[in-house]
Amino acid sequence: MKHQVLIIGSGLASLTAACRLVAKGVTDIGIYAPAFGGTPFIAAIDFSLPQNPAKDSEELYEQDMIHAGYGLNNRALVHAMVSHSVETYTFLDELGIPFSRLEDGTLRYRHLSGSTVPRSLCSTKGLIGVDMVNVLKDYLKKHGVEVHTGWKAFALDVQDNRVQSVMFTGQDGSQLQVQCAVCIAGWGGVGNLFGTSTYPADEDGRTIAVAYEAGVKLVDLEFLEYEPMVVASPQGAVGEPCPTAMLGEGAQLFNTKNERFLLKVRPQGEAGAPKTLINKAIWQQVQEGNGTEHGGCYVDLRMIPVETLKLYPWFYNRLMDNGVDPHTTLVEVAPMAHSFSGGILVDADCRSTVGNLYAVGEAAGGFHGACRMAGNAAAQAAVSGLMAADAVKKDLDTGSVQIGAAAAAAEYTVDADVRGRFTPIIDEAAKSLGVYRNGDDLARAVETLRGVRADPSLVRDTDTRLRAAAVWLMACAALKRTESRGTQNRTDYPETDESQAASNVFCKEQLE
Repeated sequence: MKHQVLIIGSGLASLTAACRLVAKGVTDIGIYAPAFGGTPFIAAIDFSLPQNPAKDSEELYEQDMIHAGYGLNNRALVHAMVSHSVETYTFLDELGIPFSRLEDGTLRYRHLSGSTVPRSLCSTKGLIGVDMVNVLKDYLKKHGVEVHTGWKAFALDVQDNRVQSVMFTGQDGSQLQVQCAVCIAGWGGVGNLFGTSTYPADEDGRTIAVAYEAGVKLVDLEFLEYEPMVVASPQGAVGEPCPTAMLGEGAQLFNTKNERFLLKVRPQGEAGAPKTLINKAIWQQVQEGNGTEHGGCYVDLRMIPVETLKLYPWFYNRLMDNGVDPHTTLVEVAPMAHSFSGGILVDADCRSTVGNLYAVGEAAGGFHGACRMAGNAAAQAAVSGLMAADAVKKDLDTGSVQIGAAAAAAEYTVDADVRGRFTPIIDEAAKSLGVYRNGDDLARAVETLRGVRADPSLVRDTDTRLRAAAVWLMACAALKRTESRGTQNRTDYPETDESQAASNVFCKEQLE
């Protein structure tokens, strides 16, 4: 199988890139992914638009991103993302994404955590991500571009600093080698490396190991964000994030002593509180014995009008369907793995250190620094998809990329005994990468996983080998950063160290 452009993943970043390429006349595009990732669950997307009545601006948006990222963001990426905000919104709007509007026809803006002003667009009829998938997929289908689901990438064939082909495995165990002139990695984040999370099942996190093994440079791997307010009970609603926009609507957080504990560290209240601060405050309540049964707190939504709650139907309906009426009952929430600020090191065109490999969405690191603003994951996905597509089109027009000769196909292996033997060990090591970390646990995890990776039997199970490598890489990064910054919280190094105000870059030739 051969394509001019091969896209790994079919989430918002990948679909935006594909649609942009089609709009520019490129249709020899192959899109391969397990499913549609986290996109169907997107509730809001940030854009800085001149028509915003809150007087938003590109300068303010950049400042908010850098503040939320604790100053660690790649400034060139932040500027590129913000400067493409209007263009990306216009592109999606013209494709037909049904952003919610007020009765007078103007856009409805929501105020999410980390933003100085309301700048998040949404849908009040359901999750805007579902609309995005349907609209973008239909546009591609209309132009003859098919999204191939059920395929998981497990190896990159890199020769002479170019991706020549990518190996996929299908749900039925079949294997597929796809050659390409240009490759775009849009394979999502890492949450399911860590058990219960807000991630959909098709984002398993092993892809950072796929990139690492191919010699691709990676950045900011220590910054795994935990969503602070994820439903922890009842079981049928577990994993559903309570939108931080609820805090802007008036929601309040309580511990088991009926105390609004966040007021101790943020007297102005919960609205607009950064997620890192909320996570820290919840963790402290749990440590002091004031946490709930499942390691969290309660969110009180009872003062919010039912009509307002119903503007978040995905959240409201899931609670109601599981016997929890948020207008009369406190909801138990707890931090869970939610998004990843690290990934492939890219430039302002989203090009990696491998010449014809681009990374978009959560596959790309550097945009968010040490933490991201709410609503900005979707924004970065859409904008990076557009930016990468524009750069790829230039590559194709200049003839600087072409399909080359592929190496022999790598083999995807499965061994239940190997998986059964090593999975509990990897699970235990992954616990070192929780909301709070310490050097002893991280060092133990690094050494344990180094031993696992050295075991010759590991090659008999590809998924286990990649998962061990991915968790090991993140533990190495967290151990190296001897400070607390953003979503990296070290109990043994609780303070921020400005001498470490730079990103850590990792590559295979450096670590092995």
